[in-house]
Amino acid sequence: MTSTSTGPGEPGNLETGAGEVPAPQPSVTAANDAIRNFVAGRTLWSKEALAELDRLRGQWQRAVRAEMVKAA
Repeated sequence: MTSTSTGPGEPGNLETGAGEVPAPQPSVTAANDAIRNFVAGRTLWSKEALAELDRLRGQWQRAVRAEMVKAA
């Protein structure tokens, strides 16, 4: 399974092989906590750290969308 971010604010692409089930998305709270923990105390941002932050933001956005759809 491969997840690729297409940029800030974009949900990314999800490819699964035959018979594979995508991993469940974290809750909005869990995704938000992951972002908070990742950025806590950081003053320098490498290219890799920014990519990870973008990935975490994508997870958060997908979790928010999933909860909105579930609520509708």
